[in-house]
Amino acid sequence: MSSGRRAYDILRSYVNREWDRLRDLDEIRARNELDAPTIPSSPQAPAEPAAPAIPETPQSVARKVLGVEPSAGLDEIQRAYERLCKRAEPSRFAEGSDERKIAEQLRERIDQAFRVLKEDLDPTEKRFRSLEID
Repeated sequence: MSSGRRAYDILRSYVNREWDRLRDLDEIRARNELDAPTIPSSPQAPAEPAAPAIPETPQSVARKVLGVEPSAGLDEIQRAYERLCKRAEPSRFAEGSDERKIAEQLRERIDQAFRVLKEDLDPTEKRFRSLEID
């Protein structure tokens, strides 16, 4: 084997190893992002006394799932939905793997949250729901 070919093989193995490491880091960051609370708490903030529990509405839960503010409009909600759908696409994972099952569950939660928020915000959907069909 020539020295040029050997150097190429060594360099190629190094690049492949680093590529795999970066892909694993990206996957870890994506999981942490999906598992992280939607509103990060700062460690310097003083602890406030516990407020009485307010029952969460389906809209507030859906906003937490999509990670959007309560004042977010339909466009912002659609962008968040599309971004999360790309990240939780089950076809990106091996058939029958645990990651694929988790991605399918996440995708169902994301779809449900989007449907809940879209029903309240999309004027076209409101008009069609109010139509009576004989």
